[in-house]
This record gives sequence, C-alpha cells and structure tokens, in this order.
Amino acid sequence: MPRSDDDHIGARIADYRKLRQLTQIGLAQRAYLSRSTIAKIEAGLTPATPGVVAAIARVLEVDPAMLNGQPYLSEMRQDRLDRMIAPLSDALDQYDLGPDPDITPRPVNVVAAEVDALCAGTCATEYKNVGSRLPGLLSELTTAFSALPSGSERQQVAASLGWSYWVAYEFAYRLGYQQLASIALERMGWMAEQAQDPLLLAFRLNKRSSTLLRRGNNQMALKVLERGHRLVEQHDDADSVPALAVAGSLHLAGAIAAAQARDESLVEGHMELARQTARKISGDVPHVYWTSFGTTNVAHFNVATAVELGKLGEAMKAARNLHFPTEHPRMRVGRYYIEMARAYAQMGKPEAAERSLHRAREVAPQQARYHPLVRETIAVLVRRQRRAPTGLASLAAWVGM
Repeated sequence: MPRSDDDHIGARIADYRKLRQLTQIGLAQRAYLSRSTIAKIEAGLTPATPGVVAAIARVLEVDPAMLNGQPYLSEMRQDRLDRMIAPLSDALDQYDLGPDPDITPRPVNVVAAEVDALCAGTCATEYKNVGSRLPGLLSELTTAFSALPSGSERQQVAASLGWSYWVAYEFAYRLGYQQLASIALERMGWMAEQAQDPLLLAFRLNKRSSTLLRRGNNQMALKVLERGHRLVEQHDDADSVPALAVAGSLHLAGAIAAAQARDESLVEGHMELARQTARKISGDVPHVYWTSFGTTNVAHFNVATAVELGKLGEAMKAARNLHFPTEHPRMRVGRYYIEMARAYAQMGKPEAAERSLHRAREVAPQQARYHPLVRETIAVLVRRQRRAPTGLASLAAWVGM
C-alpha cells in the first residue's frame, strides 16, 4: 500500500521530538548531532544512518524500530511472512516445558544437518524459507535436548539448538520484531552454556553488541565484545581457524562500535587486529561459525567504518579495491551495497546510489526489501528530484512506498 509523503523516518522523528517538547536544537544537543543534520533528516533530504537513529531514539526514549516504522506489515503480508511470527514466538516459549510427547526427534546428525542448512539460508537472507521451517525445528530440538541425559550427545543437540536460536534472532531482527529477537538471543546464550562452547558464547555476544549499537550504547557494546574475546581465549585451541574466525569478527564489530563512538584510533586498532587475524587464516572462511570472516570481510569493513565516520572519499577509494568472491554470503554483499547507496546519496550522486540499491536488490532481495536504510535512501533520492526515474520508482513501489 502506498505511503504518504509524511510517512518517513524524519517525519516520525519530528513527531516524537514535538511530543517530548524539544526543539531541533535541543534534540541535536542531546544526541550530539548538528542542528542542520536534524533539520535535513526531518525534511527527508538525507538518510538517517543507524548510528544517528540510535542516538536520536535514545534521546526521544523510543525504540529505534518506532522511528524506522518497523515492522513493515503490508509487505510481510504480501510475502506471507507475517503468519510465521506467531509460530516462532510459540516455539521460543517452549524452551523450559520439557519433552513434547507428540514429537519423536530424528537422529542427532540428521537434525544438525538441517540446522546447518537453515544457517546457510539465513546468510543468504532467505527469510521465507527459514521462517517456515524454523518453528518445527525448534520444537524438535527442544524435545530432544530435554529427553537426553548429560553427555556429549546432549551437548551436540544444545549446540544445534543454540544455532537455531541464532537463526530465530536473525529472522526476527531483520523483519523488525526486536523484542522477539532479544528473546531468541537470550535463549541462544543459555544453549551455548549447555553446549559448553566458548566460541558459540562469544558469537552470541557479537550479536548482543549489535543490539546495543542499535540503541546507541556503543560503550556497552565494546565491553560486551571484550568479554567475547576473553571467551575465545578459553577455547582449547585459540589459534585454530574457528577461534580465529570468531575473534576476527569480534574485532570487526569493535571497529563499527568505535566508529559509532567517533573514536578513530580505536577503529584503526580493531581493524589492524582484524587484518592480522585474517592473515593467520590466509583467506576467507564463510562457513566457520557462520562469521564469514577473512580478508574480504576486513576489506568490506574498511569501507563500512569509513562510511560510519563520514569519510566518504576514503570509503569510495577503499571500495575500488573490494571484490566479493562468488561464495561470499549474500547477507554481507547486500549490506555492502546498502551502505554504498547511503554514501552515494549523502555525496549527492543519485545515479550511483540508485545503481547500488538495484544491486542490493539483485544480491539479497528479501534483505533489501525489509531494510530501513534502503527505504530511507530511496525516499531521499525521490525527494531530491523533480521526477523520479523509472528504475527508482520501481524500487519505491517494490518496498511499498
């Protein structure tokens, strides 16, 4: 369903700002932003970055999802994703109810293979396929875990259930159901403890840092990531590829948190440690603990941190040297093109921004359709032009604008 011209993140920010009895200057001062930035965002003339949205949401005392307008229910109904939320919520609530007598779990290795397939589907942003299979798998694993005695097999099931909770987190998070995503993340932590896997616990803290950054709490995110590094050190072989992959991903997350905090020296510190870790691995390991860590991801974050810091010229220079291998996860590639579209829009290059948006749609269509920054970048490009080009108009219609 088409939305009105006033239905965008800037208009929602303006509404909440007025409800909180704040002027644009007052909001800017409390969010550590310039008044001109607030004015341009409210007018819909510049895309609000995730960091800016987080800072503003903190001041206005609302969830960032409220400002983003998530979840996008009309599009979810079209894609038949809305009907998957209630079954997922029910499956998450079964975690402490014991075995279900109506469920006969399959062999552990068979279920583990299906979990791996769902993890791969998540990295490919195949939300519909993941959402339809996940609730039943969670119920089966919950029953299997509850029925097994202590031992290695129970730990294996716990690890599979932990990864399934990660899939649930990603599914809910990407579609805008933040409370459900938080519940899934808590369940993941509990199962990682049962699996006695410090790397899975560290991976979970990486995702927890993302939720903190979403709320603008970059200092707490950095503390959480430091705890993640200590967990990696507890692994039996801290120099193994899995441990290095998880540690490297923690450093990349730390670089983004530092960029949001505008601490350039800390950004470079984390990026250098990530580069050193990638050199130890000597390549990319996209399917090891589903971190997608390696030299390609480090190059990607060179661009992402520069964009976050507002160094758009440096970001474009770094982007020229970035080439994604065929097997690189579509979630990562799609995110890159979304970031580039925002950067080009900020630089006043609408044609390049539109090309990046189309590329994001080609690479990871479901991710792009439900990403708030895609919608805001499209909206900004439309408002800056007297008449939207055909390609841009089709993108706007596709996301529901």
